[in-house]
Amino acid sequence: MFTGVFPALLTPFTADDRVDVRALEKLIAYVLDGGVHGLYVTGSTGEGISMTEEERRLVAEVSVKTVAGKVPVIVHVGATATGACQRLASHAEKIAAAVASVPPFYYAVGNQGVEDHYRLIGSASKLPLYVYNLPGATGVNVGADLIRRLFNDGVIHGLKFTSPDLLAFRDIIEACNGKLNVLSGPDEMLLPFLSMGSQGGIGSTYNPMPRVYANLFAAWQAGNIKRAQELQYFIDRYVLVLFRYGVMAGVKATMGFLGVPVGEPRRPFVPLTAEQKTNLRRDLEALNFFEWVKG
Repeated sequence: MFTGVFPALLTPFTADDRVDVRALEKLIAYVLDGGVHGLYVTGSTGEGISMTEEERRLVAEVSVKTVAGKVPVIVHVGATATGACQRLASHAEKIAAAVASVPPFYYAVGNQGVEDHYRLIGSASKLPLYVYNLPGATGVNVGADLIRRLFNDGVIHGLKFTSPDLLAFRDIIEACNGKLNVLSGPDEMLLPFLSMGSQGGIGSTYNPMPRVYANLFAAWQAGNIKRAQELQYFIDRYVLVLFRYGVMAGVKATMGFLGVPVGEPRRPFVPLTAEQKTNLRRDLEALNFFEWVKG
């Protein structure tokens, strides 16, 4: 069972749009130094859907090698074709701690197609499989009944839940008798999700401020709700700033401000202009962001 905070790791790209291995290694060193409990690679924040299978395998391999056993690495293998998910899961089996996948998206394959998709991924690897429920992006909501069936049949081990619907979240936990390993996705709601039974979280803004999230989780474990709230409120203020600029481009720009450059997001994401980056930095300074990030 995974617990704690797992950055949904960014994928650094070079100016000519290649995976930047050295920048990836530096990013991993940065988040490990911040006290995170694991990594989640090639997911939504990692732009995995926009990458080739070869690139995704490379990121997984570099991540596991750089971590060197310090923390577990979950590899997201979701793709539009089930076969691609199976190939990536088979590759991850040799190196990673677990795999995760969004449900089939773009094509409306129905409940049976979604269920078959997860069963086929599960058959390709002996690693624990996590459902990545992301209805806002995929248009597919994996509900409690299907998750219960997959869990009871030993197909899945856990869930990354990225939706603000805390009622549905709790319904899933109770449908699996509290035995499903559940990790929350919305950065701005980590503390509420912990209070509703999440064992940790996976998120985008964990990249620039791993220590803030690690401290929030530690405060929660210690029963220091006031401190946990203080940290969550700061996280929320940062998220609101990002909404003005675009989360992906804004988080990547923030990493550059912190001395851990990861390049621009891959198209079709629109990178920030020089003026926008100047304005973003100004807004972060107004939040005392750089002092908070130091912990």
